[in-house]
Amino acid sequence: MTNVYSLNNDDDAMFDQASIWIARMDRSLTELEQAEFKTWLSENAQHQKLIIEMASMWDKMDSLDRLADLFPVSTKAKSVTKSVTKSAAKVTQWPLALAASMVLALFVAFFTDITLNSLWQEEAQFVRYETAVGESSTIYLPDNSKVLLNTDSVLLVRYTDDYRLLDLQRGELHVEVAHDKSRPLSVVANHKVIQAVGTAFSVQVKASEIELIVTEGKVIIGQLNKEQEVNETALIIPSSSLAVSKGEIASLAITKAGIDKVSVIDKKLIKQSLSWRQGHLVFNGETLAEAMEEVSRYTSVTFEIADEDLKKIKIAGRFKTGDIKGLIDVLNHNFNIKTDRVNKGLVVLRKQS
Repeated sequence: MTNVYSLNNDDDAMFDQASIWIARMDRSLTELEQAEFKTWLSENAQHQKLIIEMASMWDKMDSLDRLADLFPVSTKAKSVTKSVTKSAAKVTQWPLALAASMVLALFVAFFTDITLNSLWQEEAQFVRYETAVGESSTIYLPDNSKVLLNTDSVLLVRYTDDYRLLDLQRGELHVEVAHDKSRPLSVVANHKVIQAVGTAFSVQVKASEIELIVTEGKVIIGQLNKEQEVNETALIIPSSSLAVSKGEIASLAITKAGIDKVSVIDKKLIKQSLSWRQGHLVFNGETLAEAMEEVSRYTSVTFEIADEDLKKIKIAGRFKTGDIKGLIDVLNHNFNIKTDRVNKGLVVLRKQS
C-alpha cells in the first residue's frame, strides 16, 4: 500500500523552557544558570507569570522564592512569589487563559485541525490531563520525564518527595522515565502498578487486560487491593515481583483471578504497536474487523461491516490516524471494498458487487 501520510507537530518553546527551569530548581541553579534565568524572565512578562504558576502547581515555591531577586523589579514578581509561598499548602488553579496556552506546548496533534482538551484541576493533589477522541498530547514532567498521551485518555499525575505517580484511568500512554533511583516512577492502571527507575514503556487500558510494552530497560509489576489507598507504602513492590524487560510485551489481567502473561515481541511488532506516537496506524495482516476497531479509537465515525465474510479480510498498510477520507479511498481501490458514507457519523462497508 502506498498511502503514507506525514505528521505535523506543534511545539511551544516557552512552556518547554519553563518546565526545564522548574526541573533544574531541584538541584539549585549555578551562577551561569541564574544569569540565564534572569535573562529569560526579562524577555517576556508571560515568562514570569508562567514560572510562578508552574512552581506553585509543582510545589516548588520555596525554590522560586530563593530566586526572587532575579525577577525584574517592575513586575513586582518578588511580592507575588512571597504571597504565594505563604500559602504553599494551597494549590493554585491555573487561569483559564494560561491553561489554554499550555495546550499549545503540550499538544502533538494527530490531525492538523483539532485542539487538545487538556484539563488542569486540583484533585487530591493530582494534576489531570485528558485527551478527546482523535487527540494526543506530549507532557513534560518536573523531573524531565516525558509522557505521550494517546487518544481518549485520562491521566492523573502526582509527584511527592517519595514517589512519582501516573494514574492512567483510561486510554494509553508511553513514558520515557528520567532516572531517579530514590524515587521510582509508578504507573497505576486498574489496580496494577508498573514501576521503573529509569526506562521507557507503554501502557494501554483495554476492556479485559492491561497491555504493557517495554521499549527500554526493565519494569516490575505490583498489585493493589481494590480498597488500598495509593501511597508510598502501597507503591513498595517486592524485588521478586513479575519483571518485564526491553522487547517484551505483557498482558496483565484486570481480574485478580486472571494470570499475567509475558512474552517476547518482535521489534517490528513493537514499532507497529507504537506507531500512534508518529500519528500513524500500521496493520500487517489484521482482519478488517480488528483494523476497524483500532481505527475507531481515533475518530467519532462508526464503521459497520455489513458482510460477515468481509470481516475476515486481511488488511496491511499504514494510515494516518483520523484520516477517514484517505482510509475510505484505500479500502475502495486496494481492497475491493465498497464504502457507503451514510451520514457524518456512520460508514458502512460492503463487498464490491
